[in-house]
Amino acid sequence: METTSEPTVIVGRVGRRYTNALTMTFVDAPGPPVATVRQGGAGGFGGKFAIALGLRNHGPGRHLMQTREGERVVTESGYNSPSTIERGGSRIATVTCGATTTVTGANGAVVLTVEPDPDRASTPDVDRMLVRGDGGDPVARVDVILAKSGWNVGPAELLGFGLALATEGLGVLVGNGTPSGGSLPIRIHGTRLVLAGPVPEERRDLLLGLCVDLAVGGRSYVATV
Repeated sequence: METTSEPTVIVGRVGRRYTNALTMTFVDAPGPPVATVRQGGAGGFGGKFAIALGLRNHGPGRHLMQTREGERVVTESGYNSPSTIERGGSRIATVTCGATTTVTGANGAVVLTVEPDPDRASTPDVDRMLVRGDGGDPVARVDVILAKSGWNVGPAELLGFGLALATEGLGVLVGNGTPSGGSLPIRIHGTRLVLAGPVPEERRDLLLGLCVDLAVGGRSYVATV
């Protein structure tokens, strides 16, 4: 993915509350997070009980994200059905998973597609994906971190982070400190979102909603080999 300006890197780390509900914190620099997320179940008390027992460990439900600007974004992760993303109480996207994933807007038009990254192979530690806009141009890369070692990055990637590395700090981008309460293991440790350049808040929130769907909802966006 070529960039015309310095990339923006947003790291989302998954943790767990003592109720066993998953959390996720997105950061792009030291200081206040970009957004925070808490896992929600489906079905009221039954959903919360299922989370406590670990039956919804990275699974379907309505997951609430609050951005630092005060925006409320809800990712409803499906199970054998499309996921949806709401922002400010209105649906902004429907996410249909398959060998690749299609994201359609409120009007039904395709706004994003997600495919395996052709330049960076996935490994057991990290799934690597490329996000394209409606015209087919790459707009972001998403890494889904499947093990703590997946946070590690090579010299070429560090060089590609450019100014983001200088302003956000190495620890923010590659540190694996994941807050954890509860009694259950964390199967998906988080995401690393690399944007080709600055994006409007609504587009950023949509991309973060996809990261929530992947990490908290446990969805698979591309075919695994």
